[in-house]
Amino acid sequence: MDRKDDTMNLDALKELLSDVPDSGEFDLDAIIAEVEGGVPAAPRETPRPAPEPPRTAAQPQEPAPAPRMEAAQTAHAPKTRQTRREEPVQQFQDPAAFEDEADEEEEYDPRAARIAAREAKAAAKREKAAAKAAAKEARRAAKLAAREAEDEEEFDDIPPMPEEMQPAQARPMQEEIPEQAQVPKQRMTRKEARAARIAAEQAEEEEEILLRDPAQAAQACKRRARGLSARAMIVLILAAAAAYLSLAPSFDVLPLPVILDVVENPAMGIGALMLLQFIALFIGVDVFGKGFYNLLHGMPDRCSLVSFAVLAALLHGASIIVFDNQAGVDVPYLAVSILLLYAAMREERGRYAAQARAYQAVCSAEQPMAVYSHYDAQDDACRAAKGPLADKKAFLIEMERPDTADRFSMIYVPIALAASIILALVASVGRGEPVRFFWAFSAILSVSAPLGLICAFGASYKNISRRLLASGAAIAGARQANLLRGTEEVVLVENDLFPSGSVSLESLENMGRLPDDKVLACAAALADAAGLELGRVLTDATRERYGVTLAARNVQEVEGGLTGDIGTSHIVLGTAALMVKMGVRIHAGQGTHTCVYLVVDNALAGVLTMRYQPTKHTYQAMRLMRRMHMNAVLAVRDFNISPAMVEEEFDLRRGFADQPDPAGVERLLDPNYAAGDSPAAILTREGAGPYMQVLRCADKLAGAVRSALTLGAFAGICGMLIVFYLVFQNSVSALPVMNLLLYLLLWYIPVFIITLQTH
Repeated sequence: MDRKDDTMNLDALKELLSDVPDSGEFDLDAIIAEVEGGVPAAPRETPRPAPEPPRTAAQPQEPAPAPRMEAAQTAHAPKTRQTRREEPVQQFQDPAAFEDEADEEEEYDPRAARIAAREAKAAAKREKAAAKAAAKEARRAAKLAAREAEDEEEFDDIPPMPEEMQPAQARPMQEEIPEQAQVPKQRMTRKEARAARIAAEQAEEEEEILLRDPAQAAQACKRRARGLSARAMIVLILAAAAAYLSLAPSFDVLPLPVILDVVENPAMGIGALMLLQFIALFIGVDVFGKGFYNLLHGMPDRCSLVSFAVLAALLHGASIIVFDNQAGVDVPYLAVSILLLYAAMREERGRYAAQARAYQAVCSAEQPMAVYSHYDAQDDACRAAKGPLADKKAFLIEMERPDTADRFSMIYVPIALAASIILALVASVGRGEPVRFFWAFSAILSVSAPLGLICAFGASYKNISRRLLASGAAIAGARQANLLRGTEEVVLVENDLFPSGSVSLESLENMGRLPDDKVLACAAALADAAGLELGRVLTDATRERYGVTLAARNVQEVEGGLTGDIGTSHIVLGTAALMVKMGVRIHAGQGTHTCVYLVVDNALAGVLTMRYQPTKHTYQAMRLMRRMHMNAVLAVRDFNISPAMVEEEFDLRRGFADQPDPAGVERLLDPNYAAGDSPAAILTREGAGPYMQVLRCADKLAGAVRSALTLGAFAGICGMLIVFYLVFQNSVSALPVMNLLLYLLLWYIPVFIITLQTH
């Protein structure tokens, strides 16, 4: 095409674009003139969309630049933080003009370029810092979630966050991590938090536990319990003798030789008391040394308080002999310390006797059942469940764990020791009488370890273990008993409700389609193929009538019954509800809970009335569960056992029992249902009787230990404050040996009554 044609085309284009409203962004005449090779016309003065920089009073108004310069200024507007980003203006420019514009930009405003570079660098630093903060927050949230989770393995599955990130990766990490960190965290329920805390504590303690052979441990614990029992009786006699020597000078009716009178002859009287104390220490040296050993190894227990009380009483007696005419009582508290040593020995005796019975229960069965306290996250419920004990080491580990009393002692004993030292220093050195420290320290320590606190666990555990061993069970300790006490539901299987021999065939109503033995054989084949106790009962009934047992194929469990094939016939065995769904008509009076219907090829062939007879022990167990305010979860596959049937047979309130769907029953019957939990108790016998006995004894043991520790701690704290005030006021007449003995014995009375409830 020649030049003329091009001109004509441009003119035509101009005519076509003449109707376009002129926005002032470009001059069409100037563009056409430039394309034809002529000189472009002068641009028209039109208002421009780009914002002008703010003017000051001293800044004159400059004329508008050329179109090319305007494009450069528009593309490179002043880059300040307050300037709002505008959309670029489209203009027709020569491609070669961009290189000139870049050169002009560097020469035009170098300060703006430096500012833009600094701003880009600062923005990159802010993005990198934000990404690191988000990564740190995500790691902290992941660790917290893993600590509160029920299973430790969840923490290992979390991918580690990178510690160092490149600037190029800062923006992607900033976009991804905050989304994960800002996911709303679901608040853990009280039951879930309790289960997570227990799992974390068990994981920390499991590393330091040393196991023993059950048979050897049972014999060793039994021998040690017998030895402690005999030695404790001797220490009790020594405590009674020391109490007589300490109280006789205050009562004229009590005969006492003058040579042993502590008031008339302090050296000989106190010497006799210290001799009794040394004999008692020699007899119970293992308990006395255990207190210091545990304290030095960072595990203070109640024996540590007893050991320090004995040491403080000896120092107090020696100070009375060495320092004449010192302020304080005339008789040291050696009788009190011997009594505390006797209480510690009886506590150890009770614990070893209980452990011997628990080890004996472990050895008595080759494959015992374990009782677990399981938190079901799916149903948000704490349940007591039974399961096979795959390894006896799991239960032995639970027996060797620190108990509730031991955990409490790790907190109370250091506080009591520190408070006794501080209060004794304030009452002695603070009053300007340093020698009074021995009296104050011995008096405060004597009441800081009440008898109820020392004997809070051993006697109750011994009584509970004796009762459980007679029922064929054993519990690991008070801590595990507390876990079982926190359960609100109990998972029961068929043998728990109706053990072998309690289910029988009461009557058979034949509809005339098949002989009686054939009806029983078909029903027995389906039930036996499904593994139900009902199948064994029906098979025995078939053999009693000299019937031939059959084999069923394709047996499936449906809601309310079973289906399968026998020969060429399709058999259905189920309840009245299943018959209604199938459209099978049943006669009036046949809709009871214990009726089983047999359908052969869609026709009713017979009605079997079963008799479920609760045993005496099962009935008592279910009533005991009701008194404990626990609900039953029926994990039964027998379609004839329903919550309504159980409530009617055992005379229970409505809503006592609940039954999940078939999938939930299979989940509860899974041997790995409570595999992640530690066994709290073991059972060597089947049935609901021993099962409920474990839960009842666990409730009693946990309650007794908690009450004894609470009363003992209250008595100890109040006693330390009262004795400190009396010593600080130098009230010698208010702190004789008799008053301290009465204080300890009075606070032991409620603990003794609580312990009697565990028999």
